[in-house]
Amino acid sequence: MSRSLTHPPAHSPASVALTGDLARPARLTVPDLLAWPQHRARVSFECATSGVRHHRFEGPLLHDVLRDAGPGFDPARRKDRLRFLIAVGGADGHHALLTWAEIDPDFADAPVLLAVGIDGDPLDRAGPQLVLPQDRCGARHISGIDTIHVDGRYGPSRPWT
Repeated sequence: MSRSLTHPPAHSPASVALTGDLARPARLTVPDLLAWPQHRARVSFECATSGVRHHRFEGPLLHDVLRDAGPGFDPARRKDRLRFLIAVGGADGHHALLTWAEIDPDFADAPVLLAVGIDGDPLDRAGPQLVLPQDRCGARHISGIDTIHVDGRYGPSRPWT
């Protein structure tokens, strides 16, 4: 994380594509993400090369945004959510993988943000950032998110092989 978190990548993403097992796939911009309730998090990332970095992020919860897109699990079967994975990609090629259980209030309830602001600066040009305040290092922090893919195909009909 040696470069500034607010510096836009060479080809700033105009939007984030929500894809996969969703009833309502969408393309969202930073202004779209401002329509959800905004949450704030103070985060300290322990970087291997540059020491501890402190930041303040704000944005909607990833769970709220994805829930609105209609994930394809059976809401009557609570554990059906446990087979869903979330892949987040950035315009710079970085990727992170999360499970639905990490962000679901009935399970781990991690306050994962789709940040639209950092340290008081808006991320309109740079695009939203994935922020996992519970992670000690910033390895799953993704700048300039361009895709979020929800995948629920890991069930009894498709074994883990």
